[in-house]
Amino acid sequence: MSVWGWLLGFLLLGAILSILYDILFRPWKLVREGINDLERQLKLLDGRFARLRSFIIAPWLWGDVERTRTFVSHKLALKRAELELFEKLKGGGE
Repeated sequence: MSVWGWLLGFLLLGAILSILYDILFRPWKLVREGINDLERQLKLLDGRFARLRSFIIAPWLWGDVERTRTFVSHKLALKRAELELFEKLKGGGE
């Protein structure tokens, strides 16, 4: 195997180990990233091409901006509750 093959193998192994570490030992980091994504989606629903973006976010709602905004808001509330739960678990249940 060439040097490039070994380098690519080490990079892939490092990426996989990093993802596994986040999943097993820092799940709140993934929840925070999910919250950031949902907040970004809500901002996109206020701007230009909102109907197209609402169709991309939730295709089963057929581009209905208000229903998509409601759907994303509910998902955001669930993610925030999940983050609160992880913070309580991380803090020792105080």
